[in-house]
Amino acid sequence: MANSVLAANAPSPQGEAAAHERRMPHIRALDGIRGLAIGLVLLIHLLQSNDKPVGSFLVQLIVKIKQSGWVGVDLFFALSGFLITGILVDSFGEERYFRNFYARRTLRIFPLYYGVLLILFLILRPTWSDGRQFYLLLVYLQNTALWWHGNQPAVLESLTGHLWSLAAEEQFYLVWPIIVFWVRDRRKLMWIAAGLVLAVPVIRTALLMNGVTFRVIYTSTLCRADSLLAGAWLALAVRGNLKERVLRTAPVTFSVAMLCCLTIAWTTGTFFWDNNPLVTTIGYSALAVAGASLIAMALRPGSTTGAIMNLSPLRWLGKYSYGIYIIHPMIGFLFVPWIETHIHGKIASHMAIFIATLLVTFPLAWVSYNVYERRFLRLKRYFA
Repeated sequence: MANSVLAANAPSPQGEAAAHERRMPHIRALDGIRGLAIGLVLLIHLLQSNDKPVGSFLVQLIVKIKQSGWVGVDLFFALSGFLITGILVDSFGEERYFRNFYARRTLRIFPLYYGVLLILFLILRPTWSDGRQFYLLLVYLQNTALWWHGNQPAVLESLTGHLWSLAAEEQFYLVWPIIVFWVRDRRKLMWIAAGLVLAVPVIRTALLMNGVTFRVIYTSTLCRADSLLAGAWLALAVRGNLKERVLRTAPVTFSVAMLCCLTIAWTTGTFFWDNNPLVTTIGYSALAVAGASLIAMALRPGSTTGAIMNLSPLRWLGKYSYGIYIIHPMIGFLFVPWIETHIHGKIASHMAIFIATLLVTFPLAWVSYNVYERRFLRLKRYFA
């Protein structure tokens, strides 16, 4: 996940002032957006519940909201598309365009990712015959047919199943920067992004009608690119004369998109992606629009959304969201056997797992960022 709205690279030949004009400053509210996204993900990953909730209407509603926490991943996608596209466009005219971009992404993403995989390798000691799926993680192919058609061990699935979204983003990073560099025209790029956003649900529908499973569509980069591209479109729009109109109409666009999501949830009884054709076909698209609109609402000066996203707890979660996202299922996995053995009662054990996981995950993510990851982030100055 992109770390922040970074300045463009070194000043261009036109002078430092021209380079400064093209830079977008760090926007604190976007840290809050990231914090909201990781909060939603924690909600669905750490709060266990029955697939078919029973009890009062309020209990059923709470469980259904919890089951919708997966939408946090789509919010991450929209934010990534927005940030990455902004960085790419702001870097036009700079030397070593690709080298600097990929070097900086590598320094942000790889150290923690491969550090965690190394620890898992030393613990699990997978052999080639029984652990081929593990090696797909090394090349970000855990969201492809090689992973879907394999027989990954249950332990590996529990510890790394959530990492499919990182593979989707990395694959997007390989293709979209090339398109941006090749086209190099903001208006044309907006049309390309918009066209692709409209094409993705058609692709999902065709695949679903031809027997492709819900899970395959859920994790495929091609099928989930509309959120990334919606964020990309917004980044392009706010750098042109459409900025004021887009920011002004963002609340309406967000409301319409959320109304679509709520209609799907009401019609089908849930907004969970598994076995839900409406979510798979048009629900993801509605989330793409909602995510980009929420970002636009946070960008509006003096907006309520911006004020909420500027709250310190949300920004703190956003700052450490990458580490929290990667390690929280692994920490939860360690606690489950002990807690379920020593704490009786479903509600008590579920809450104990949730609280214990957060109490370990948050400090560990803080330590990881400040002690380990920042050592690599300092190297970005060589690719500025």
